[in-house]
Amino acid sequence: MLNLATGTLSYLVFAGIGGLVGYYFARKRTEHEVGYGRRVEVVERIQLLVVSLAEEFEAALAYIREPGPTGELPAKKLDSSIDELERYYVQQEIWLNRETQGRLEALVAGCRVRQAELARLPRRYGDPNFEREYARVGAGLERWLRGGFPEAREGLTRSFRAMLGVGRWRYGSPRQPRRAAPGRSA
Repeated sequence: MLNLATGTLSYLVFAGIGGLVGYYFARKRTEHEVGYGRRVEVVERIQLLVVSLAEEFEAALAYIREPGPTGELPAKKLDSSIDELERYYVQQEIWLNRETQGRLEALVAGCRVRQAELARLPRRYGDPNFEREYARVGAGLERWLRGGFPEAREGLTRSFRAMLGVGRWRYGSPRQPRRAAPGRSA
């Protein structure tokens, strides 16, 4: 009877320890999953805001290229879009790493420079240097939209991938070469 009691007691002690250890790791896993899920939500929202900002700048470029632009300059709308992006990533800074925050700050700074150029454009067609200013700002905006902005977005995307830990698994494990599409030879 003593052996049965000793065996039962040792079983209960090990089961209790196992239960506590299991609970601890399950709790940590849940905390990690919740944090990771929140980071993914923040990244998705930031990417949506950046895409929206790109569309706003494309609309501004189209406005500049119009012969004798009329109506309100898109600078105010751009300013509110930039403010929205900046406000959001500052509010969510706890979920972002330093590299990502730095890239976002650089992107916002570049956007603010372009927005300020748009805000300084002459308002009336009869203003001196109207055509020259629109051509200059349009060419600079075009260069930035085709070169600097996509480069900043790609850097931000790389930073997001690194922050979420998904960059290295894009095409399978790191040691496997990319496979050719079915029906094609490599």
